[in-house]
Amino acid sequence: MPFVLRIIAAGFIFFLATSIASAETRYISDYLIVTVRSGKGNQYKVLETLPTATPVEIIEEDKAYAKVKTPNGTTGYIRQQYLSTETPKATQIRNLTQQLADLQQEVEQTREKTASQLKTVGDKDQQLSHLTEQLKQSQRELKQVKSDYNELLKKSENVINLASENEQLIEENNKLNSELVILREENRNFHRSNMIQWFLAGAGVFFGGWLIGKVSRKKQRFSGL
Repeated sequence: MPFVLRIIAAGFIFFLATSIASAETRYISDYLIVTVRSGKGNQYKVLETLPTATPVEIIEEDKAYAKVKTPNGTTGYIRQQYLSTETPKATQIRNLTQQLADLQQEVEQTREKTASQLKTVGDKDQQLSHLTEQLKQSQRELKQVKSDYNELLKKSENVINLASENEQLIEENNKLNSELVILREENRNFHRSNMIQWFLAGAGVFFGGWLIGKVSRKKQRFSGL
């Protein structure tokens, strides 16, 4: 093979080796604006401009240029000097700022959640204390009710005894009333009998006196004759 052809072949292989690359993400380095052109060189049309920290997907590359795909889907060429494998400082700062904001929000949410839980615990403690007091009050009321019930039970027994005694007294009173009625009737009969006897006795005495006086007058009359 001629020397020139070997050089061309070697150059072509080198070109293919440097052009073929796996798809990876790189970032626009710390420049304000980077142009994406349709070809390798400033003479080609500008397809898009990218600010610092814009991620691009590498399609193929060589020492001077890289063929990239932008977030908008545009495919074009960017100089290698504008690309970096490291995340730009602006992006890092932005990411850290976002992480800090997320952490602060998480801390605030945790604080609010903790405060809410503490309040819930406090409310539950207060409810428990209130329920405990209610339980004590109910126990006191139950004790009082039992005491009242026992007292009422004793009074009920006394009432039953008193009622029984009252019934006996009523029965005895009725019996005595019956006996009293009988005695009164007997007394009236006795007085009536005595009055009759006294009347008869008085009448007998009067009649006897009258009869004696009459006999005495007759004797005097016979004596005068």
